[in-house]
Amino acid sequence: MGEACIIHNHLQGRKVFQRSDIADFSDIASWLPAVHGGADAAGGGLVGLLDKLLENATRSVEPGGSFQLLPGIQALGPNVHPTLVHFPIVFLSAFFLLEVLGCLVYRERLRRAAAPMLYCGAVGAAAAVAAGLYAAATVPHGQAVHEIMEWHQRIGLMVAGLALILSIWRRLARRAIDGMDRALYLFLAGIMTIGMVFGADLGGLMVYQHGVAVQSLQQADAHHRHEGAEPADGGPR
Repeated sequence: MGEACIIHNHLQGRKVFQRSDIADFSDIASWLPAVHGGADAAGGGLVGLLDKLLENATRSVEPGGSFQLLPGIQALGPNVHPTLVHFPIVFLSAFFLLEVLGCLVYRERLRRAAAPMLYCGAVGAAAAVAAGLYAAATVPHGQAVHEIMEWHQRIGLMVAGLALILSIWRRLARRAIDGMDRALYLFLAGIMTIGMVFGADLGGLMVYQHGVAVQSLQQADAHHRHEGAEPADGGPR
């Protein structure tokens, strides 16, 4: 009888484990601790909650499961340009904002804070340009997109070049950049920032209008529409 129970429990365990390769958190409300701690119920309270979490986590990472730590990055494959391009946009935008604000309110502390943003943005821009050049040579695209992609590349190279020039200038300057030097410095920084905006716009145009590097085009789901959203085909709501 004992051996039969052991075999039965073993088969039940295999059945539960094969039920789904993805963690099911739909019944999470039932895992929450009881009002009085759940001490009078088997597997209740915090112990039951931790047991459920460990069970689902173990099921999701088992061999043959569909668990992915960063599925978006894995879907990109070798084309990491969409991931890297966000870093120079953030860092260089923060640099320009702090630099201009420091000049307007005469706060050298803000300008000093802008320097590391510029250095990080220059490194990020160089990495994004390198990844973009690789993507342009490997990602399939039509003739209509090719001209847009070339302008996107030119602007990206300009932005990265200006970021490197400003970084070297800032690093090698033995004193604070003032006078006409500051005016030229801010002018180049402004050109870099404006170019970055136009480059990002062309990148969005290639992806969201022409579907460049999109593995499968999005399909509208008639059963899920946000409130107030118009149907894409102009049909009834």
